[in-house]
Amino acid sequence: MKKNVLKGFLLVIFFLPLFFYSGKFQVSQSAPSTNLKDQLSSAQLSYFGRLSVGNTIGNSIIIISTTTNTAPSPNNYNLFIGDTIAIANSAIGNSGSTQYTVRDIAGTNSITLTSGIGNSNAAIGSYVIATRSATHTVSFSPSDSITGGKWQVLVKATNISGENPSDGMPDQGGFDLGTLVSGAITCPWGGTASIGTTTLTTANVSVGSTGLYNVITCALPVGGTNSIGAGFTGTFVIGLGNSMFINPAPAPNHTVGQANASADTYSVILRHLDAGSNVIDNDTTVGKNALTESVQISAIVDPTLTFSIGNSGVTTATTNICGTAIGNGAPSTTATNVSFGSLNLSAFNNLAQFLQCTTNSLNGYVIQAFESNPLTMVGGSSTIPDTTCPSHTCSSTSDGAWDSNTASGFGYSLQVGSTSAGAVLGITTAGNYKSFGNGYSGAQTIISRPNTPTSTDSLYVCYRITASNFQPAGTYQNEVNYIATATF
Repeated sequence: MKKNVLKGFLLVIFFLPLFFYSGKFQVSQSAPSTNLKDQLSSAQLSYFGRLSVGNTIGNSIIIISTTTNTAPSPNNYNLFIGDTIAIANSAIGNSGSTQYTVRDIAGTNSITLTSGIGNSNAAIGSYVIATRSATHTVSFSPSDSITGGKWQVLVKATNISGENPSDGMPDQGGFDLGTLVSGAITCPWGGTASIGTTTLTTANVSVGSTGLYNVITCALPVGGTNSIGAGFTGTFVIGLGNSMFINPAPAPNHTVGQANASADTYSVILRHLDAGSNVIDNDTTVGKNALTESVQISAIVDPTLTFSIGNSGVTTATTNICGTAIGNGAPSTTATNVSFGSLNLSAFNNLAQFLQCTTNSLNGYVIQAFESNPLTMVGGSSTIPDTTCPSHTCSSTSDGAWDSNTASGFGYSLQVGSTSAGAVLGITTAGNYKSFGNGYSGAQTIISRPNTPTSTDSLYVCYRITASNFQPAGTYQNEVNYIATATF
C-alpha cells in the first residue's frame, strides 16, 4: 500500500512540469497589426482664407488677407482655375455662404472669379473656403482574431479651440466629419460599419498625436472571425461619392509645400476590440498621413499660324491641275515667281502654285488674295485685263466657266490639295475661274475654315493667261498678294 502511494506521488511530481508547460502553451498572446496604411485618394489640403480690405460689391476680383494669424490660408496658393469656392454671407441677417468659380489666380493674394461678388460677400474677414475631400483606404495585416470582434479606425479630428470637428468646415487640427455616413464605408470581412462620436485618445499614441479622433467601427458578424497570417489583409474603404471626410486646412505653423512632425501630418489609429467593445491590450497600431498643397503646373501654348507658298507638285509640264495641263513654264515656278515666258496666243496658258496653312486657333483662319493691278506692260500702259470668262461671266467675287481663249484675260482657279472637315474654297465649282480683286480693298477669300484644322490644309492656285492676236507685244507684270489670318 505504501509502495502504491509513493508510486503515485512520484508520477505527479514527474508530470507536473509538463502540465504547467501545456497550460502556458495554450494561453493566447495578442499582438499589434502590421503593415498599416491609410491611402488617401487626395492628399491636398483644404483652402481657408479670409477677405482683406478693398473688396467691393460687384467686382469679380477678390483680395485675400495675408495676415498669417487671420486664417489658415493667408494667400491664394492651393487654389486653381475652375475651383468652386464658398464666400461667407456676412451682411446683417444673412447666414451661410455663396458659391463662386475661380477664373484666374494672380500674384499671391488675388483671385479672379467668373462673376462679381454679391453685397453679402464683400465684408472684411468673410471666409473664403474650398473644401478638399478624400476616400481613406485603410489596409493592414491582422496578427490575431477574436470571435465576434470589432476593428476600429480612428482618424484625427480637431481639438483646436473654436473649431468644430463635424460642421463641414475645414479644420486646422484634423479631418472634419463632413458628409460621411456609415453607408459610405466598406468593412473588412463583411463587418457592419458605424460612426461614433469623437473620442479623446491619449493611450498608445505618440506625443503630438493625442486629442480627438473620429471613430469608425466595423463589427464582425456574430460568431465571425477574421483571417490572420501571411498574405491576409484587412481593408476599410472610408468615403464614397460625395460622402467623405473633409481634408484639413493648413495647420498652425504650416510651411508651404511641406508636411512634417510639427504640422500637416496626422495620425490614424487601428484598434482591435473584443465582442464586448473592450480594446484588446497590445493590439493598437498607429500610422501617419501627410497633406500638402497641390502643385500648379502651367505652360503657355502660343497662338500659331503657319502659311506657305511653294511649288510642290507644280513644276512638271503637262501635270493636270484644276482640270487642265500646266504649261512649259512649270519648271521655273518657285515660291516667289510664276513665269509664263512667251505666251501662246489665242490659247490657254496655265501654271500653278501650292499653298499650305495650319493654326491652333479654335475659330480657324481665312486666306485672302488680291493683285496690285492688272498685268501691265513694263515701260508701257497696255494691260492684259482681268478675265470676265468670256461668254460665261465671272468676276473677282463670282466664279464661272472659262472656255473661250480668243480674248485677253488673267484669272485663277482653285483645287483642294488636302483638307480636313470645315475647309471651304473660295471657288465652289471645280474648274471654274475668278479674276483677282485689285488692291487690298478687293481682296477675296481663296480658302477659310471656322474651326481648328486637324492637320495642315493645302490647295493649288492655278493661274491662267490668254492673249489675243491683237495684244501688244511686251513683258507684262503684276503682283499677287496673299493674306493669312487666324481668328483667336
